[in-house]
This record gives sequence, structure tokens and C-alpha cells, in this order.
Amino acid sequence: MRILAIILIIFFVGCQSPKKDCDFTFFKWNIHETFYLKFNSSDTLYYINTYPFEEQTSFTILSSEEKEKIQNILDTLSFPKDKEFVNSSIEDGETYAFNLKNGKQFKTLKIHEYKGLNQFLRFGKSLEEIKSLHKFSQTNKKFDLNEINKILIAPVPPPIIEK
Repeated sequence: MRILAIILIIFFVGCQSPKKDCDFTFFKWNIHETFYLKFNSSDTLYYINTYPFEEQTSFTILSSEEKEKIQNILDTLSFPKDKEFVNSSIEDGETYAFNLKNGKQFKTLKIHEYKGLNQFLRFGKSLEEIKSLHKFSQTNKKFDLNEINKILIAPVPPPIIEK
């Protein structure tokens, strides 16, 4: 009987869905601030301030409710096929960018001047609210931001060759 109970416990524990590990980066830019927020399914939120030019990294510990809120949104967020929603007639404004890595798959989205999907705009605002509620402590940890920076920096056009 004891062996049967152990087998049932192992079976039910093995049937639980595996925890999703993700690597998420949020970017915000406007004339007054530029920063990244990094979240990776743990209770730590990293804040990388790049305004005006020197990169400074700090962190805070999220409450279980904040962590769960972010993770639930990431689990249900549906990235569109288009990777950019940009109002091209406006040079200044505010830019949000989202980069989610699940396993080997990268999903990215850039929104400029509030042209885009409302669910992403609301998510960006909620991340800003969480950031504003916390005091961050400096750290020397460095992050590779190349994936999200690929969508932020406009490609350089080829040179014009006159004949």
C-alpha cells in the first residue's frame, strides 16, 4: 500500500505543468528618460538606466503578486506579426519596445507615439507603475541588450553612389 501511495504522489507531481522560464526586456524612451526593465521569471526586476548616456544597473525584489502579474501577462501576451507600430510623421514622442525570449524563440515589438496594440501599451504603463513603486539598489551586473536594440536602432541606408 505504501508503494502505491508513493507511485501516485510521483505520478501527480510529474503531471504538473513545467514552470515557464522566460527572459523579458522592456524598453522605454522619451526626451526625459531612457531605461530598460529586465525580468526573467524570478522575483528580481532589473532597471538599466541609460539616460543621459551612462548605463547604470540596479535591481529590486518584486512581491509575489507583482511577479505573478508580470508572468501571467507574459504567458498570455500575443505578439503581432508586425514588429513595429510607428507614427512616422512624429520624430519625438515616446517609444516602448518589448522583447520576450522563450527557449530559442524571440518575439519583439516596437511602439512609437502610442501607435500600436492597446494590450502592450497597458502592459508598458503597468511596468512603469511597478518601477515607480520600488527603490532600486545598484549592482555591477551587465546584460546583453543586443536583441532588443536590433529593433530600436534604425538600419543605416546604403550609400548613394552617383554615376
